[in-house]
Amino acid sequence: MSFPIDLLSRITDIQSTRPSVQLRLTRVGVKNLKLSLHIVGEGGSLSLVPTIDLFVDLPSDKRGVHLSRDPESLHEILQEQDTFKANRIEDFCETIARRLLDKHQYANRAKVRLRSNYVVIRKPPNIGNPTQEPCKIFATAIATKKDGDITMNNMVGVSVVGFTTCPCTQNLLRALTEEKLGQLGYGEEDVKKIAENVPLATHTQRTRGTILMQVPENFSINIEDLVGIVENSMSGQTYAVLKRPAEASLIVEAHGKARFTEDVVREILGALVKKYANFPDGTRIFAQAYSQESVHKHDIVAERMAILGEIRREIALNDA
Repeated sequence: MSFPIDLLSRITDIQSTRPSVQLRLTRVGVKNLKLSLHIVGEGGSLSLVPTIDLFVDLPSDKRGVHLSRDPESLHEILQEQDTFKANRIEDFCETIARRLLDKHQYANRAKVRLRSNYVVIRKPPNIGNPTQEPCKIFATAIATKKDGDITMNNMVGVSVVGFTTCPCTQNLLRALTEEKLGQLGYGEEDVKKIAENVPLATHTQRTRGTILMQVPENFSINIEDLVGIVENSMSGQTYAVLKRPAEASLIVEAHGKARFTEDVVREILGALVKKYANFPDGTRIFAQAYSQESVHKHDIVAERMAILGEIRREIALNDA
C-alpha cells in the first residue's frame, strides 16, 4: 500500500517537536554513504568510489534532524553534474555542505567528509613496466553560517604506506662491523671505507604517512603532490611488483636513508613549507607517521599539528 502524500500535511512533524531535554547537538548525520564520483580537472578526469559522511548541528528546540535530506542533497548534486563539474574533491564536498545548510534551515554548521582509495603510477627500480600503487585520499568541507553569510573551511589529505629503516640499530651494527673488521686485520682507513660503502643491516618498519592540509580560499592543492611528499619522507617505498634485482636496489637505497618515525614527520613538514611557500601563514597542517614495528610488539606514532607560519618560523630559527 502506498502512503498518501497529502497525509503528511495533517500529521505532526516529530523532528520539529521540542525534546524532553533541550540541549544543542554539535553533530548529527549519516555515515558511510557509497557512490560513484567523476572528477574533471585540468589534468584530465578521475573516477572514484568514495565513502562520504554528512553532518549538521541541531538546535536545542528541535528533537531530530530530517536525515533523508542528507543523502538527498548528495544525489541531487550527482544528478546535476551535467551542469556542475567538480574539478577537485574538496570542491565537491563544499558544494554538498552548502546544500545541507540550504536543506536544514535550522542548522548553522554543516560538515562533509570524503575518503577514497586512489591509485598513483610508479616505476619500481630495475623494472621496465610501471605499477599501480594504492593509497588513500581525504577531503573535508565545513560550512558555517552566521548572519546570513557562509564561510568555508576545506581540507584535503593523503595516507601513503612506505617503510623506514632504523638508524639506531644500524649505528650499533656499524660499530660492531668496524670492530670485527679491525680484528680481521684491516687497517683503520680500510675499515672506514668498507663501512661507508657496504649496506649495513638494520630492522625495518612498514610506515603509514598521513597529511591533512587546509586549502585556503583561491588556492589549490594537487593530491599527487602530497602523495609524493609522503613517499619521499620515508626510507623507501613499497611496490605491488618487485623482482629480486629491484628488491635489492630498493633495500640498498633505503638502508642509505635510515630514518626514525620522528624523522618522517619532520621531512613531511619541511617539504610542505617548501612546496607551499606562497600559502598564508595561517594555513593549518597535520602530519603523522605510524610505524608497525618489526622487532617490537608495539607500534610507534609521531605527529605534529600546526599552521604553516609556525613551521616556517622554527625552520628559520634553526637555519639562523
